[in-house]
Amino acid sequence: MRGLIFFIVAGGIPLVEAQAQIPADTIVTGQSQPVLAQATPGGPWCFVGRGLSIFQGNVSGTEAIVSLPEVTYFDGTTYYLLDGQARLDFSTASTGNIKFKVTPEYPLSVKKPPFSNYTETVENPTNRIMLSF
Repeated sequence: MRGLIFFIVAGGIPLVEAQAQIPADTIVTGQSQPVLAQATPGGPWCFVGRGLSIFQGNVSGTEAIVSLPEVTYFDGTTYYLLDGQARLDFSTASTGNIKFKVTPEYPLSVKKPPFSNYTETVENPTNRIMLSF
């Protein structure tokens, strides 16, 4: 699931000028924008759909919670629905694992895949937040 980028148009907090990150323990609500991530043509892909989304990171920067309205992952043979809440557990500031709260029959590689290259950007004055990993 590398290369996933999605936007949240924030409606929950006023973001200040030149802010680099979302303040810790602040819940940001808004709408995610649709995006399809695929590393190689014809290979596995992940799709995030448009809809209500919520994001909150903890004070220590080791964990964040994100809710996504529609997430579909295709591993090359099977489709997996991963809608709802997921937890990002950070090993470093830009790497870790994302844990989807889904049914137990999904393989661990689908329920808790690694992520890398995490970035968080706040764009003003539109209050658009871009998360990518």
